[in-house]
Parts: sequence; structure tokens; C-alpha cells
Amino acid sequence: MRRVNKLLFAGGIVNSFGGVLVAFAPTGCWYGYCWNQEAYNVPLGIGIACLGLVMLVASLRKGQRDYGEMYICSRCETALPFAEVPDEQCPHCHIPMEPLKGFYTRHPELKKD
Repeated sequence: MRRVNKLLFAGGIVNSFGGVLVAFAPTGCWYGYCWNQEAYNVPLGIGIACLGLVMLVASLRKGQRDYGEMYICSRCETALPFAEVPDEQCPHCHIPMEPLKGFYTRHPELKKD
């Protein structure tokens, strides 16, 4: 199952539709403040819609990492968040770290009772 970044996905939807609205609605009012952007509505709307599409693609791309995910070293059993080990190498032992989720099922000999 592919992980979807929900914040990027929601922002992409909002920006895509907002860009279309800006492109086709050159004037508007918000709490008594009215504006008229007839000269800029189409380029601005296209720009906002493109930003929304980029956000949608970024939220759905493969290979995303959960930056809250924890990694553990199989030698020294140091657990660190992904943000602290971007190269997935233990800073102490310099060996590849593994995801903490399911670590002790893969290495039952390291499990302490």
C-alpha cells in the first residue's frame, strides 16, 4: 500500500481548484474588500493550478519516507528517527540500520525478556 502525504494531497486539491477559480473569476469580494485583477487572473490562476498539480504529484509519488519512522542498529541496538539517519547508517557502528517496525520479529535472538 502506498503512503499518501495527506497535507500535500489536500493542498494540491485546494490549489488546483482555487487556480481554476482565479483564472475564471477576475473580480471578487472578501469581507468588504473587493479586487479586480482582470490583467493578471489567467496567468495567476494557471500558476496556482500548476502549483496544485505539483503538490498532488508529490503527494502520490512512489518511494516516500515517513519522517517519523524509527530505525534501529542491529549491532548496538540504538534507535533513531529517520530524520537523524538520512543515509540509513548507524552513526556509532557505521553499518546499515533497519526499520524498527518488525525488527524483533526479524531478529528474535536480540529480544530481551
